[in-house]
Amino acid sequence: MHVASRKRSAHRAVSPSSAPYRKLLWFKQPFPDNYTDEATFLDHLQRNPRLQPYQFWSLMSDATIIVQHLSTVVIFCCCFVAIIQGKVSPVAVVVCASICTILAWMLWDYWTSQEMNNLPSTPIDVAIGPNGPTPKTETPRARQTQQRLTTAKSAALIYAALLGLSPILKSLTLSTTSDSIWAFSTWLLLINVASFDYSGRPGTQLPTSMSTNSAMMASTVLASRLPSTTHVFSLTLFSIEVFALFPIFRRKLFAQSWLGHIALTVLLTMTAWGGLFVTLTSGGRVAFVTGVVLGCTLTTICMGACSWWLIGLQKYKNEIHGPWDPAKPIIRRRWD
Repeated sequence: MHVASRKRSAHRAVSPSSAPYRKLLWFKQPFPDNYTDEATFLDHLQRNPRLQPYQFWSLMSDATIIVQHLSTVVIFCCCFVAIIQGKVSPVAVVVCASICTILAWMLWDYWTSQEMNNLPSTPIDVAIGPNGPTPKTETPRARQTQQRLTTAKSAALIYAALLGLSPILKSLTLSTTSDSIWAFSTWLLLINVASFDYSGRPGTQLPTSMSTNSAMMASTVLASRLPSTTHVFSLTLFSIEVFALFPIFRRKLFAQSWLGHIALTVLLTMTAWGGLFVTLTSGGRVAFVTGVVLGCTLTTICMGACSWWLIGLQKYKNEIHGPWDPAKPIIRRRWD
């Protein structure tokens, strides 16, 4: 009894100024629950602990993905204007696009075969024989052959479906004025540009559904303004190759070859600006060359200016972290 009273007297004698404050709730201390230690409160203050400074050439590299997609949209619009004005045959456009798609698929298949050659055979089934159950394995060559057959079936299905739907698509917007069609398709293409996945991650196999759907809807309503079912079929197939298949190839190329990615960016930029100047001025070779020179120069200046602008904005970033932030629990994935 005497010892307990002595401990209580000693505890009352301790003051906040004589005992160090510890930020622990389970430890009994002579401090109120809402106590703030002004001497050590800002000792662990951190500003922008996870800040990764931008690098100029890294930003320029990321900007090439945006330039590629914008150039693709411009090329599609220029091809549509040339088709509806009768300056270019729709069959010629879709044949050129199909040849490029086949060449891209052959390159894709080569890269895939190189990756599959490094993979082991995987078991797919178990066969019961005289010696008991034996696993059936699938070799990388067999998997690649199966993937080629699946691709061929998908291409044939798309081709047949477009042949059957072209007459329906042609009469889809007969009761709608052309001004409404132009405005509606413009907004859909803007949605495609705004919702496109510009991360360029190699693991992403398909573009975002909203971006693809908006582009396909825009091409559908634009195709309904063309004069024949051949025009409708050609433009719709061209839009599938441009907005659904081409982004997948661009991601793969970005992961496989940096020089190929840069070469494709330059080619798309030159084609887009040259076609845009020809469409706006109704000119010929001179307009195309002028558009290529001025457009590529303007694109390079805009990429550099935006990169320096983002680098300059980082000095205004002020993210504060300290001991007052809520704790993040560490969840153990495996119990030992």
